[in-house]
Amino acid sequence: MKLNSKLSIVSALCILALLSGALSANLAPEPHRLMENTAIKFLNLLNEQQRKQCAFSFSHPERRKWAYLPGNRVGLPVGELNQKQRTQFTSLLQAGLSSAGYFKAEGVLILEAVLKELQPNAGRDPGKYVLSFFGKPGQGNWGWSFEGHHLSVNFTADSKGGRASTPLFYGVAPATVAEGPHQGFRVLGAEVDLARILFHSFNMEQQGNAKLAGSRPADVALGPNRKHALKSEGISLKNMQVEQRLAFFDLVSEYTGNLPPAQARVELLRLQKFDAKDLFFAWLGDWNGGPLYYRITGPNFAMEYASVGNDPNHAHSVWRDLKQDFGQSLIAHHASDPGKADE
Repeated sequence: MKLNSKLSIVSALCILALLSGALSANLAPEPHRLMENTAIKFLNLLNEQQRKQCAFSFSHPERRKWAYLPGNRVGLPVGELNQKQRTQFTSLLQAGLSSAGYFKAEGVLILEAVLKELQPNAGRDPGKYVLSFFGKPGQGNWGWSFEGHHLSVNFTADSKGGRASTPLFYGVAPATVAEGPHQGFRVLGAEVDLARILFHSFNMEQQGNAKLAGSRPADVALGPNRKHALKSEGISLKNMQVEQRLAFFDLVSEYTGNLPPAQARVELLRLQKFDAKDLFFAWLGDWNGGPLYYRITGPNFAMEYASVGNDPNHAHSVWRDLKQDFGQSLIAHHASDPGKADE
C-alpha cells in the first residue's frame, strides 16, 4: 500500500472519530437539562395516586420547608416505588448530586437501615424517605426535594439552566460503623479529615484565634428555623498562609463537591471570589475523636459540622446560603416583580 493511501485512511478514521464525537455530544443532553429530563421520565412512570402524593405547584408552601429529624413528611415515600420507578429515581438523584454526594445520600439510607437493626422499636425505615416535586420540569421554574431522617437535599431550577441546591443536609449515626458488614463505614469521614488537616496546619496562636467563645454548639446552628446568617467568628482566610488557604478551600470543596462537577465549579468559584477578610473558620471541641464542632462562614452562607450533644458518633453537616436557599436569588433575578418570584 502506498504512503499516501495510508495517510488517506488515517485521515478518514480521524474524521470519522470527530464526527462520532460530535454526534455523541449532540445526543447527550446539556448538563442543566439532565436533571430536568430525568425528572420528566420519573414523573411519567408514576400512577395518578402517586403523582397526587408528590406533585405540587411551585408556589406551594411545602417547597420552602425542610427538616432532618425523624417524622412523617409530605411526599411520596421511596419505599412505595416499584423496581422501575426506583431505578429511575436513582438516576434522578444521581443527576442532582455528584458521585460523592449521591453515595453520601445512599450512605444515610444505609445507616438508617443499620439503626433499624439497632433500634427495632424506633420506627427507623429507609423506605419512609419522601420525594416531592414543585412546578413542572421543563415548564418554567421548578424544583424537587428528597428528605427523611438525617437527609435533606433540595433543588431549584429555572428554564435558562440556572440551579440552586441548598439547603443541603447530611447526618450520620453512627459516624463510624463499629461492626457488621459495614464496619468502618464513614459517610462524613472526609468532612472531618479535611477539617482536621486544616486545623493542624495552624500554629498555636492561629488555633486559639479560630476557637469560638462559649460552649460547643450541640447541633448545627443553621437549622430549618434559622432565618439570619451566623456571626463571622474565628480565623479569617486573610490571616492564613498560602498552604492553609489551599486546605481551607479543600474543605469547602468537600461541601460544594456534593453537587455535579459543573455546578460545583461554579459554586466554588463564587465563594473564592469573596474577600479573604470575609471568610472564616471556627471550631470548638475535640480533634482526636471526641465531640467536635466547626464551621466555615462567609457573607450569608455557612458550612457546619456538629457532633450532636456529647456523642461524637452522631453528627450533622449542613450547607446553607440564605440568599440562595430554595433558589431565592435565582428566581428573583428572573422575576420582574420580586414579590411574585414564586409564581
